[in-house]
Amino acid sequence: PELALTGTGSCYSCRRSSKYGEETLDATPVNRVLMMDRGFCKLERIEQLLGEEERYFLMRLNLNTTLESRENGIYQIGKQGELLARVIVFRDEKGKEYRLVTNLPSSGESGFTDEEVKELYRQRWQIELLWKFLKMHLKLDRIITKNTNGITLQVYASLIAYLLLQLLEVASFVGGKTLDKLRCLLSFMKSEKSFVHWFDKLAFSN
Repeated sequence: PELALTGTGSCYSCRRSSKYGEETLDATPVNRVLMMDRGFCKLERIEQLLGEEERYFLMRLNLNTTLESRENGIYQIGKQGELLARVIVFRDEKGKEYRLVTNLPSSGESGFTDEEVKELYRQRWQIELLWKFLKMHLKLDRIITKNTNGITLQVYASLIAYLLLQLLEVASFVGGKTLDKLRCLLSFMKSEKSFVHWFDKLAFSN
C-alpha cells in the first residue's frame, strides 16, 4: 500500500463516500490508475474524472445505470446529457455482469485492451484480501479509539506489521504464506520471557 486515508464514521454514506472520493482523487499521483468500486459511483464524479488529463480511473458501474452504446466501445452514461466514456461490459464464469467505466486509452503505445482492463479490475481483489487479513489476523476489526489520529495510528501500525511479515524469513517447513509467518512469530513470542528476549533471539539467530 502507498496510501491510507482514515476518518471516523461510515464511509459508505452519501456524504462520506463523496468526501473520501474527493480525497482519494486529490491524493492519486499523475499517470496512476485510480480504482473505485460501485460505492463511489456517481455521474458527477465520472464527469469530473473524465476531465482529468494526467490521472486515469477505473470504476465499476451500478447495473441500474442507463447505458446507450455509441461506437468503438464508447457509451452514453445516464439518461440525460452527453456523458460519453469507454465502458467494458462482460460476465464472469458464474454469469455475473460487470460494467467498467474508464478513461484508459484503448489504442496507442499506452493503450489497454478490454481484456487488460478486466484483468486490472480483477487485481482489485487483492485489496479485499489485504483488508480481510488486517481485520481477521491483525485485529483491525477492533478500533480502539474514535479519534481520527488514533485510528490513523492503528491503521498504519497494522500495515507496518503486515509489511514486516512480508520481509520475515522462516523455515520452509513452517510455510510461506503470510498467515504461516504470523503464527510462527506468535508462537515464538510466547516462548520467550519478554519482547526484548524474543526480538534479540530473532534478530541475532543467524
